[in-house]
Amino acid sequence: MKTLKRNLFLKSLLLLMVVAFLGGCKKDGDGGDDIGGGATGTFTLKGTKFSGPCQSIPTTSGVSGNIDVIIASSTGASFTVYNMPTGSSGTSNVVNFGDNTGFSSQLYAVCVPNINNAAYASTGGTVTKKSSNSYEFSINMIDMITDESVTITGSGKY
Repeated sequence: MKTLKRNLFLKSLLLLMVVAFLGGCKKDGDGGDDIGGGATGTFTLKGTKFSGPCQSIPTTSGVSGNIDVIIASSTGASFTVYNMPTGSSGTSNVVNFGDNTGFSSQLYAVCVPNINNAAYASTGGTVTKKSSNSYEFSINMIDMITDESVTITGSGKY
């Protein structure tokens, strides 16, 4: 379990750093607008609302054609949906994050709220696509340290 938690944390940290880097980049020949065009997202955990830039990147699981989508708060909190469906509508089920889930094409989520060293992994729930680059979610998650169950809701546009 410790190895799984460490790998989960490292993967989320890597994605957060990629988003921070991309957020500081400029598009070439387009007047210098930020990448993402002001795309934002929010998520609510235990009554606390986090918001920040929302960015998609090629999947870190190595499954060609999939994307990962991260919401990165200025507080250091992040919420990531791995293997986001690329369609423009529909509801998809989120799977329970297990030892091999991170290396598959299954839809799962990870939240690192940057408080109390917590790291949450999905146990179920849904992601609903509202357009090709916007989504809403309600995902049941478990704290990888205390086994506390929570539901995290939110939305994003990337």
